[in-house]
Amino acid sequence: MTNGQTVEVKISLTNGNIAVAPDPFWLHKLQDQCILWKCDQDFSVEFDPHDCPFYEYQFSQDYPCSGIVRRSVVTDDHKIYKYTVRVGGVVLDPGGGVKK
Repeated sequence: MTNGQTVEVKISLTNGNIAVAPDPFWLHKLQDQCILWKCDQDFSVEFDPHDCPFYEYQFSQDYPCSGIVRRSVVTDDHKIYKYTVRVGGVVLDPGGGVKK
């Protein structure tokens, strides 16, 4: 879901499995969109610090908003940034991308 500038990524844990929707997420850099990760449990999201589209690379229930895409990121309709989601002891590696 999106409200123009915020794209919601919903994280859920069902029967011991994490689901993330949408996967992959897509942001539009020129619209200054950001991600808001939502989950009804404690969670963490972590990108590789050397391959992250945002200024920060770690997010959680305390800091669920990505902020805008780094200025130096080149948009690419085919590049997927992998990230790790943790809920409890369960881990999933979904992805996301940045379009113009």
